[in-house]
Order: sequence, then structure tokens, then C-alpha cells
Amino acid sequence: MPLSPSKRNEENVAQRSRASTNAKRGSWAMDSEEVAAILPLVQKAAEQHGLPEDLMLGVIWVESRFNPNAVSKVGARGLMQLMPKTADYLAERMAWNRRVDAFDPEFNIAAGAYYIARLIDEFGGDLELALAAYNAGPAKVQRWLESGGLPEVSVEYAAMVQTARRFFGEHTSEQLKEPDIAEDTLDRLGLAILIAGLNSQAFGLEREDEAAPLD
Repeated sequence: MPLSPSKRNEENVAQRSRASTNAKRGSWAMDSEEVAAILPLVQKAAEQHGLPEDLMLGVIWVESRFNPNAVSKVGARGLMQLMPKTADYLAERMAWNRRVDAFDPEFNIAAGAYYIARLIDEFGGDLELALAAYNAGPAKVQRWLESGGLPEVSVEYAAMVQTARRFFGEHTSEQLKEPDIAEDTLDRLGLAILIAGLNSQAFGLEREDEAAPLD
């Protein structure tokens, strides 16, 4: 039986998405070794700041695809994409007594976790707003809320983190030291995000190198 026009269109979309995913694999591909290399740091920071491990892993996946040397178009650095002044500010608030290096996974993850936890507090426990603030800065989010609501890119950012978070939640636990993440599973995650229309290239472009005071 021939496929209906709508079904053919769905298959065409899937095929294009798979091709796009494969074409972009060099920019976001990872394997379980990359996750396992930082998992103890994630577990430590998550426990210290009362955050779920899968949330931390989701943010890192969206921000840097687990590349500790990642640099964004606006100058954000490392696994959790910290802007330089923000990194210095967070180090001061955390009383970090070692060299501040946003490319150092230990500092980057510790500072990123601290920042997310403070943003969750600042926005009254609203994780979506906290993630939007992590992406663009708390001052911008406050202005956007006062003027009518979050822009589409912020909503997409939060959705992408939550999508990745659910994925990692299936592969991590207190007992599991090395997540068993198959490459085809990562392909499915990338495909789902592409089909949903989320564009990670736009994330972080609103990010400013200015540390907004935290309560």
C-alpha cells in the first residue's frame, strides 16, 4: 500500500534530521568515557548544592557537548560555558582558593552548580526561569518577565536541557559509576532535538560578561 502524503513527509523529515545529525556529529558527538571522566565532579557538586545529577549532565550536554575546552561565540568557556567575569564573580562567592580557570573541569562544574543552585533560589524554585537565567543572565530574565515573558530561544533552551536531563536520568544512578551510553542512543537524542526544532547554535548568544549580584 502506498504511503500517504503526510506519512511520506514524516519519513522525509526523519531522513533529513538523521542526515543533519550525522553531519553535525563532529560538533557534538561524545562517548561514555567523556561522561565518566567528569561524573565524580558532577556527583560531588550536585550533592553539595542539592541538585540532581541528571540536571547537571543535561546542562553540560547542551552547553558544551562535554568538551572542557569549548569556547562560544561570545566567549563563554568550558563544560558549563562560564563567561570570564562571571567565573571570577562565582569564584569569589564560593571562596575558591585556587587558580580560577574556566577550562578546569573541577572549577567549571563547581561554579556552574553553585550558579544554578543560586538561580533556582533567586527565582523561587522555578527551574525553567533558572535555566533561562543561566542561559541569558538573571537581569535579562527579570526584564523579559516585566515586559511580557521569555523569548522563544530561552524556552527552547530550557526544553533542550530538560530533554537531555531525561536522557541522562535513564543512564545514571548512585550505583552506576560509568554510564553505559551507546552511540545510537545519543543519535536518537540528537534526532529528537532536531525534529523538535531546537537550535543549540542560538543558545548563549544573549549571554553577557557581567556578573549579576546573587542574593
